[in-house]
Amino acid sequence: MKHKLLAYYNNTLEQSTPPLPSQLEEYHWFKINDQEGWIGISKQETEASQLELLQACFDYFQPDVHSNNEAYYWNQYLHLQGEQPTLKDIESLRMVQFTIHGDAIDKHIIESAFKGFIHSNSLLLWNGPTEGLLIEKNNQFLEEEDFIALAQALQSDFYFSIYFYMGKVLSTKDQIPTIYMQERNLFRKGNALMPSNDVLSLETILPNLLISRLHDEEISLFKEWFSIFQHDKELLLTIKTFIENNGHSTNAAKQLFIHRNTLQYRLEKFTEKTGFQLKNYNNYFITYLACLYYSSGNLSTSDHL
Repeated sequence: MKHKLLAYYNNTLEQSTPPLPSQLEEYHWFKINDQEGWIGISKQETEASQLELLQACFDYFQPDVHSNNEAYYWNQYLHLQGEQPTLKDIESLRMVQFTIHGDAIDKHIIESAFKGFIHSNSLLLWNGPTEGLLIEKNNQFLEEEDFIALAQALQSDFYFSIYFYMGKVLSTKDQIPTIYMQERNLFRKGNALMPSNDVLSLETILPNLLISRLHDEEISLFKEWFSIFQHDKELLLTIKTFIENNGHSTNAAKQLFIHRNTLQYRLEKFTEKTGFQLKNYNNYFITYLACLYYSSGNLSTSDHL
């Protein structure tokens, strides 16, 4: 693939090391993989449609060169193997990545909206026109509900969609750039698997990713054991909500806006139709995977993810 790109674009740069800041203004930079290094393609040669395709295929990097010093050094550290920024006042941190889908994105609007939600010591970084991340520090972390509210507010007010990935809490001793790239890759897979989810995390993506990797033989078991979910979407939602509330009947019934007796009737109906009793971890786990399968459709064709 690298050789095809070099042959197609006349004015390209090829190097094993990350690009220097002076090389970012005139070139779009893509990391092919760890073995083949970096390729810079002249911005004058790249049409908008071509850039979108390249961004979808390769790891694209275009930092905001006008960002403040702290943001600049963090971008260098995470993307370009730069020196570690000063962490002396940081005991813990979490990276929350985001991607935006829409036309004519105004970064200043995004930044202004973020300021009303995030803590004052959080740092906002941009990685291109529609991607970036927040670095939250010292246990001042927002909850999932906060990011859902932010996503809904931006979509309502400015008519574009924004999606978040909530990373794991890290210490300064962790391999932060490596974990960042791992979470970035997982975020992309999660977006492909669950495009309707505003907020993603390791916990929400991995079960769906597991479902997407099942072969036809395993999928046939879901279809045989849990075929009732195919036609009874009300029961599917009930069982999924019950498990997500850790088997707490009161909370599940409240979330579903039904009486506890109605919930109990549906649980008994599920057991009668499937033979599964939701009374132990193993039954919870296999049933929840089935719920994800029937909620998302047949994902077994996504093995390439």
